Amino acid sequence: MAGAAAGGMQGVPGWMMELLLVGIASARFGFAFAIIPLFAQNTIPATVRNAIILTFGGVAFALQPNFMVQDIGTFGWAIMLVREAGIGIAIGFFFATILWAMEAAGEIIDAKVGATIGQILEPNGGTMTSLTGSLLQRLAHVLFAAWGGLLLLVGTIMESFVIWPIARSWPVLDPQSLILFEGEFGRLMTLALVFAAPILVMLYVVDAALGLLNRFAQQLNVFSLSLSIKSWAATALLLILVPLLAQAVLMDLSTRSDVVRAVARTLAR
Repeated sequence: MAGAAAGGMQGVPGWMMELLLVGIASARFGFAFAIIPLFAQNTIPATVRNAIILTFGGVAFALQPNFMVQDIGTFGWAIMLVREAGIGIAIGFFFATILWAMEAAGEIIDAKVGATIGQILEPNGGTMTSLTGSLLQRLAHVLFAAWGGLLLLVGTIMESFVIWPIARSWPVLDPQSLILFEGEFGRLMTLALVFAAPILVMLYVVDAALGLLNRFAQQLNVFSLSLSIKSWAATALLLILVPLLAQAVLMDLSTRSDVVRAVARTLAR
């Protein structure tokens, strides 16, 4: 591929064309990493993150088949960059849904407990989140990194260059591919609700018990007691459910590569 790039646009040195192609190949990794909360600016220094992205981009560029670039104008380069960015965002989205679902489950739990008033700044994303949401998000991040999610993500992006080479034309969006993205959004909300469901059921039982108690002891300030009781109950049950949540995250991550391949083949038709 280097030989093809060397004969690039007139007046542009061959090494500059190669650097430009490396940057185009790195865009797929960069935008995929930008979607994953684990690669947030406050988590990994920009210099380290950019060096990793350019390294992977250089490897992907070296593995690409030869193609001539002398006929690619400025608009063509812009189209290539936008295409690579879109592919990277799509891959990152399918890997990040389980991480977002864990944080959303924590937000749902804290909303029911009434603890959303104690929100904190989440350094990974730079946004405000609840305590339980931050806990479950960090748990998902640890599992993602320790189980090999990073290698799986990088391997999937590398494999995507086989289906979507840099020189390939714009992916064709058909109704079936859009249904896959729509289903992933629905799956995100379903996972968040399923993760939070056991604790929500228990909290509703606690609310019913406190309401019944307040009916027979009206002088008792149930509202002041409910926050502490529900917080303790939710925390205790969450600690019991942590192994099951971890197993669910790992099982979901093991399917992500196959899902991304299915989406890639659908868009590459």
